[in-house]
Amino acid sequence: MSSSGATPSRASEVPILGRDDIVAALRDLVEELVASGDRVGIRLVGGAAIALRHFERESTNDLDATGVTSQDDHAVAEAAARVAERRGWPKAWLNFEVDQLGATPWIGRPAEWEKLYDADGVVIEVASAETLLAMKLRAGRPGRDVNDIRRLLHLCEVGTIDAAEDLYEGYYPGDSMSARTRGIVERILEEASPPPLHPVDPIRW
Repeated sequence: MSSSGATPSRASEVPILGRDDIVAALRDLVEELVASGDRVGIRLVGGAAIALRHFERESTNDLDATGVTSQDDHAVAEAAARVAERRGWPKAWLNFEVDQLGATPWIGRPAEWEKLYDADGVVIEVASAETLLAMKLRAGRPGRDVNDIRRLLHLCEVGTIDAAEDLYEGYYPGDSMSARTRGIVERILEEASPPPLHPVDPIRW
């Protein structure tokens, strides 16, 4: 995925972030954290996690993140604000709303994480494909999540509605996919052929 070269003219504008933009901003974030002596863990979910680790996808407006601890959240948020000021981006380019919404699985099957970066006391991880699929199925937003769900179903080799429900309920026991999400999955599974997947290259930090 090519970079959008995201540099909005005013900090209030929301940047459109391609994979190259995301990687560059994360490099800046690591630099800020190392300079301040913070030892933290950062976990990424959503579209940014997909683009960084799993397959090429459309651009995004922000990075959904969750810290390993509440102290991590605070240190990372402060460093992210400095990166935003440096780049002329909104402070919310790295947001922690996923924690507030309780979207990350924690009751049933635990979320799995894949390491992208581990040096100088800073660890960056992204959610596994199956964890991301479960979270996308929970959100089930028409238009916004459909392409990701389509490709994640293929990547995770989930080929039936029952398999999709089993995966979802494994992460969110006692819950069921919404009728809206079930309809999205059923329509995807009725398509003639699976979508092409374009793997992404490993990040060179």
